[in-house]
Amino acid sequence: MNIAIIGSSGFVGMNLFYKLAKKHKVYGISRTKSATTTNQADITHKEIGDLLSRIKPDIIIHSAKLREGADYYETHKEEAERVEIRGAMNLVEWTAKYNKKFILISTDYVYEGKTNNYDESSETRPVNFYGLLKLKLEEIVSQNVKDYAILRPTVIFGYLPGDTNFLMQIINAKEKRRIPHDQISNPTDIRILCDYVDGVIKKEAKGLYVATGEESLSRYEFTQKIAKVFNKDMGLFQPVSTEELNPIAKRPLKNRTDSSKIRNYLNYNCPRISDSLISIKEGG
Repeated sequence: MNIAIIGSSGFVGMNLFYKLAKKHKVYGISRTKSATTTNQADITHKEIGDLLSRIKPDIIIHSAKLREGADYYETHKEEAERVEIRGAMNLVEWTAKYNKKFILISTDYVYEGKTNNYDESSETRPVNFYGLLKLKLEEIVSQNVKDYAILRPTVIFGYLPGDTNFLMQIINAKEKRRIPHDQISNPTDIRILCDYVDGVIKKEAKGLYVATGEESLSRYEFTQKIAKVFNKDMGLFQPVSTEELNPIAKRPLKNRTDSSKIRNYLNYNCPRISDSLISIKEGG
């Protein structure tokens, strides 16, 4: 099967590339060069359609985003909307025209974060521009593509030197850091997310899936687990409220999610966070 991964130089795209390339012909599409970029291109340009027509993917996996994160989206709305919406429209137009499958990596930031009980049937009400754009992407995909799967992970973590995912931030901390104790979510091991995507492809799954880890906890509790496994001094980390951090973009706080739909459909046993961390430390 031919698979095109959009955003292949990013943390998620890179891991998906290595996972799927073991059994499929995978094309990595990114604006920047990397070990997992086979085709350098900008999805906001119409020429992306010509590239897709040349490589003829059966499946497009859209994992691209601006690496700077939610605060950057809030202060660079025009750029974020151009990259997210225009780029997605170009990809979706090609996918719909040739009747291919589209897999979108979205986010739990589409939820408001007030009830701690979110699943696929829950109301979406983003509290920041990042979540709003991802929700728009979901709508563009679901309204224009017949064969689609939308996955909503969160706090995706894994070991990658030079990356800034939450695990690497804690492992690399040298000075005191303030960590929010009131942001509840379900951290997602990147290997679990890759397994979800692989399973969606194998079973030709369609529709919307919460694609998080099974265990919910606060960022501070997650920090404690990381520190225990990687022998970090917890004295470096001070628990504070999100309000004290005064972030530019508002964060959903009580964002516990239920991923049982995708786990049951794929018959997937999700490892506990501590087990994931131990496996990462041991190089597994």
